[in-house]
This record gives sequence, structure tokens and C-alpha cells, in this order.
Amino acid sequence: MRQPLLRPEIIRASSPDEPDDETSVNLLSAGHEQGRIEIYRARLHPHAPRRISSHGAASVEHVLMKSGQVTLGVDVVPQVLETGDTARFPGLSSHHYTTKKSPAVTHAIVGYPRD
Repeated sequence: MRQPLLRPEIIRASSPDEPDDETSVNLLSAGHEQGRIEIYRARLHPHAPRRISSHGAASVEHVLMKSGQVTLGVDVVPQVLETGDTARFPGLSSHHYTTKKSPAVTHAIVGYPRD
């Protein structure tokens, strides 16, 4: 059984060992606890903060950096995410994504527990 998610979990795009001459598939996260999901695509303009309030108890947000760079603020230690990075964190807390000089595109999935 998977432990409750208490802090952000970051998977860097550079983490998987991928041979240049082979196809590779990497499982980034798996779970079965969600009953409903929402899928989002967000394009953030330069110097644009995007603040999100709580998604609710036991929700989990997964975000994949499609392009650009953002600072993810979800706990006391902000995390910089770059193209290809993935993060998973509890959706109970309010959180924000902030860009710098360049735009960024994110894909996010928010999972909610079964009723």
C-alpha cells in the first residue's frame, strides 16, 4: 500500500537512464486511490503567478512540465521544475506556479478519492 503523500515528490527529466539507441518507457507514478480525475493544460505567461486553492482532502496533483520553467510553491521549500520534470503533491494545500522571463506550459492531473 502506498504511504500518504506528505511532501512534493519530484521526478527530474534527467533521472531515467535512457540508452540513445533504444525506445524507453518510464512509469512516473501509479495509484488506484482516486475515484475522479481532472486533466488540465495551462500556459503561463512570463512573470505570471498562478495560484490554486486547495483541491480538497486526500486529493493529489500530478504536474508534467511540457515546456519552460516554473517555480512550484507547495511547501516551505520551493521547487524549480523544468521541461520534462514531473511533480506529485497533496492537493489539500494551496499552491502556486510562477514563471520567470519565459512562458511555460504544464499538464496537470488532479485525482480525487472515491466517495
